[in-house]
Amino acid sequence: IDLTTKCLINEGDTVIVEEPSFIGALNTFRSYGAKLAGVAMDNEGMKPEDLERAIAENPNAKIIYTIPTFQNPMGVTMTLERRKAVYEIAKKHGLLILEDNPYGELTFDGTKVPTIKSMDTDGVVVYCGSFSKILAPGLRVGFVCGPAKLLQKLTVAKQGSDVHTPM
Repeated sequence: IDLTTKCLINEGDTVIVEEPSFIGALNTFRSYGAKLAGVAMDNEGMKPEDLERAIAENPNAKIIYTIPTFQNPMGVTMTLERRKAVYEIAKKHGLLILEDNPYGELTFDGTKVPTIKSMDTDGVVVYCGSFSKILAPGLRVGFVCGPAKLLQKLTVAKQGSDVHTPM
């Protein structure tokens, strides 16, 4: 989340976020000078009509940040229909989706809703996750998948942050 924000957000840009959302991500966006625009949620996830409104009210929006599976802090899982709608809205407005999926492997009934990234035929979804929820809670190891041009920038930003990850 930090590296993606570092590479894509300039001071004064807007990040569209679920309301409420993960405080760690919100603080990261704020630390780079981003403005936040909240989108209301219900038991099916982010409301598409409110997303459209937030985009219309924030022409300098760059990213839609979402945790579609077991959303933090609400615990809601966005329906497949809503995921498709969010994806189509992002494409229509030329925005990237930052899909945060740290909890996706934690389902108890075996039913998984496809990720937004799995629908991404246009390279508009940056997908990140964590092994800390399924491997070892103290081992804070994450990953990101996205368009190749962005991943090149993320690699350089990461090298600038920690001069390469230690073994």
